[in-house]
Amino acid sequence: MAKEDSRYYEEVTAQKRVFGGKIINVDVEQVMLPNGIPAIREVVKHHGAVAIIPFTDDGKMIFVRQWRAPLDQETLEIPAGKIDPDEGSDLKEVALREMNEELGMTTDNLEKVTAFFASPGYSNEKLTVFKADNLKEVEFKRPLDSDEFLNVERLTLDEAKKQIEAGVICDSKSIYAITYWELMNAK
Repeated sequence: MAKEDSRYYEEVTAQKRVFGGKIINVDVEQVMLPNGIPAIREVVKHHGAVAIIPFTDDGKMIFVRQWRAPLDQETLEIPAGKIDPDEGSDLKEVALREMNEELGMTTDNLEKVTAFFASPGYSNEKLTVFKADNLKEVEFKRPLDSDEFLNVERLTLDEAKKQIEAGVICDSKSIYAITYWELMNAK
């Protein structure tokens, strides 16, 4: 459906960039609501990201442990990374880059599972999720980003669920991955 055909469409009448960063930009938009009343929207613009659900041959999933400043805590998450503005549209290549960088692994069996918007109420960040198995160590590991410190951990499904209960696995992509894992096991 074309946006103009939506009965909920909000026309942007003015836009101002209030922050430009290396990961996000923040715009304040003035919009006209469907009922003709103006409103303000604060919108975080993001280039998007990929995430990988990596399964080991012994039935575990690989997570990375790292510090997350916005949460002020350590988290366990599935490997993920942002799509750089200069990268093409081959998101599998981006996912393989992230697997190399964060895990030191690659695969010849990478399949897209889904894509979703992280928080559409204020951001356009789209996350594309891939499943990877038949993992193998890379010959040449890419270095981590200079501001990235992490540890790789392999968990069983029960261990991962306990980490959700403990609040260590607490992000949507990783909880999605564990739910996906449970559904795969139920089939």
